[in-house]
Amino acid sequence: MSGGMEELESTTDPAEAPAEREPSAPQEAVPVETAELPDLSQGEAGAGSLGDQEILDLNRRFAAVRRSVGALEKILLQGPRKYSRRDLAQQQDIPERLTSVYWRSLGFTPVDEDTVVFTDEDAYAIGDLAAIVEEGVISERAFSSISRGMGFHMGRLAMWITEALVDEAKYADGLDDAQARQQMLDSIPELLETFESQVMFTFRRQLSAYAARAGSEVLHRDTDELFPLQRAIGFADLVQFTRIAQDLPGTELADMVGRFESLSRDVISVGGGRVVKTVGDEIMFLADTPEDGAQIAISLAEAITESPDLPPIRVGLAWGSMFSRYGDVFGPVVNLAARMESVARPGSVVVDAETCTAIEQALPGGFSFTDGEEVELHGIGDIHVREMRRDRSAPLDLGL
Repeated sequence: MSGGMEELESTTDPAEAPAEREPSAPQEAVPVETAELPDLSQGEAGAGSLGDQEILDLNRRFAAVRRSVGALEKILLQGPRKYSRRDLAQQQDIPERLTSVYWRSLGFTPVDEDTVVFTDEDAYAIGDLAAIVEEGVISERAFSSISRGMGFHMGRLAMWITEALVDEAKYADGLDDAQARQQMLDSIPELLETFESQVMFTFRRQLSAYAARAGSEVLHRDTDELFPLQRAIGFADLVQFTRIAQDLPGTELADMVGRFESLSRDVISVGGGRVVKTVGDEIMFLADTPEDGAQIAISLAEAITESPDLPPIRVGLAWGSMFSRYGDVFGPVVNLAARMESVARPGSVVVDAETCTAIEQALPGGFSFTDGEEVELHGIGDIHVREMRRDRSAPLDLGL
């Protein structure tokens, strides 16, 4: 919740510009419960633009938000802000450089060496990771990469959870946006323990699965050191999404994207693949075998086409070597799949000649392919692409 409390504590009377202050020495942040509530009834601008009842309502809402966020921060941070970067270096023996890298990598606004922002919990967390850098267990480069990954994914998860609770309050209880957000703030403390245990459970299970895949790579022979991973990579996106998005209200657009992502993730998971990332109307997935990649690609096209509340999708699929960094995959094969997706017809799956051969060898008769055509792909050149269809392979049972 970095920034949240600072913003509330610095809230000023919109009707009065704050007087300039002399710089002061760093001091412990004021707890939100004791922050002075701005008197919105004062000042010509406030009195002229708001009625007495509106001012009273606004004050009450501010007070409610201040209490809720203050109580939540007290639970989440588990103590007051009491250290600056300099304090951590002098008292906890944590190098200022690593504190700065850690904080920035988590996605929080950088702070100077004398700003009091860190709690005891922050000191423990930063110190634990910094210690294994100082001991040479991992490099500073790995330290930065790991903390960036945690910051990105935990930040997105925090946004996902809070917005899901807001959406639920609107949908189930018929609240407006402001009321729904207030209800979300009030409900998180009682849900926090469950959320935390679920995060740790999911992390351990995912780490176990990725460790098993990494173990299988040890057994591979003649590995390409530049692109060591043999994978099927696919891209799927909704056709004409940009045009459709211009005509839909925000809630309907969000529902469409949510439906697309939810259905796509179900198909990919049941098919034995993994979602690499989603960007609005596009989803990128991996599979460990050519046949799994083909099954997922065809099943995505089928499931989305059969969904009455979604436009059709187009899919590009390629099999080959790539490498993985930062939770993503890279390489010429990845670029090829992305470019092929852009030339596929609505509702279809296209592959290149090498991927077609790999699928036919892995699962003879499972899928059929058109003769195809030569197309020029931007940045790649002329490629012979073929449309893939289901033949004797059984459809996925989504259990939905």
